Amino acid sequence: MRAMMPRLTIVFGVLLVLQGLGFWMASSSGSFTAAIPAIPGGLFMLFGAVAMCAPGARKHIMHVVMLLALLGAAAALWKAVPGFMQEPAPATKVSALVNESGMTSLEAKAQLASIHWAKLWSQSLMAAFCLGLMVLGVRSFVQARAASSADESA
Repeated sequence: MRAMMPRLTIVFGVLLVLQGLGFWMASSSGSFTAAIPAIPGGLFMLFGAVAMCAPGARKHIMHVVMLLALLGAAAALWKAVPGFMQEPAPATKVSALVNESGMTSLEAKAQLASIHWAKLWSQSLMAAFCLGLMVLGVRSFVQARAASSADESA
């Protein structure tokens, strides 16, 4: 598992980059915030590649990756958890959208709700990818520790 972690890190990085690009292209606003998952994804890909090329530094690089995964999961959950408790289409936003775009109230509610749930889906998916990488990384660290203890006792 230990030797697989750089590859798994690259795989999770690719998934996050694809997620970020997908949500960015699907968003009607073209806002860069939809592509935020691509940032940690790119870093995971970079660190995974460096860890594959520099086996002597792999342990340290994988610790940095685990820190980034923890920060990515925490940031995504920090935004997602309160969002599940918020109204997807508050009346003030609906009336503002109706006034500025000429939509009906029902159309404005539907648009705001779809944007709200897309954000929550993206944040939750980023948290799941980061937490998945962390679980695999911690498992790899435990296995490496057990293997080194077995080597020392032998």
